[in-house]
Amino acid sequence: MQNKRTILVLALLVFLVGAAAFVGGRMLNSNVSPLRFFGLGGKGEIMSIAINVIPAEELPKTPPTVIGQYVERKDNTIVVSSVSMKSGGGGVAVGPGSNANLGDGPQVEVVVTNETIIYRETTDFGGTPNMKSGETQTVQQTVEESTLDDLNSQSMITVWGRKNGDRIIAEVLFYSNPVMFKRPGP
Repeated sequence: MQNKRTILVLALLVFLVGAAAFVGGRMLNSNVSPLRFFGLGGKGEIMSIAINVIPAEELPKTPPTVIGQYVERKDNTIVVSSVSMKSGGGGVAVGPGSNANLGDGPQVEVVVTNETIIYRETTDFGGTPNMKSGETQTVQQTVEESTLDDLNSQSMITVWGRKNGDRIIAEVLFYSNPVMFKRPGP
């Protein structure tokens, strides 16, 4: 009787260890949602939307001198990690394996003077979270005069100005902070 009990306990223990290894393996596999195993995962489909932005009237119509991600600020000078414009700058794709750090070009110093006009993005993207995959929406960009106080490591900077050696003297500086979208619920 004791041997049967021991065999039964060992068999149950082997089964539990095997089940734990199976679940652990599924969780470690980056291509499989661990929650889907338990019936909690989503459909796993990619959502693609397009937002056409009509530029604000306040911003210059000429091409910017530099576009990039904010790195740091030293008094009236900011450092921007410029975005390479070789790819055309037509859009951003963020998904599995993509790098959301857009500042892949050289770092550029931008000098902000008393004459520099600083604008902050105020565009309302309120209707975009309700968009379905494949839809396109047009949004009018809005801006307001601001200061450099709201810059953070995720801020994207666009500068129109004149080059002076290795620096850019900013005439107009525009920045936007990231916009977060939530996928619509079921």
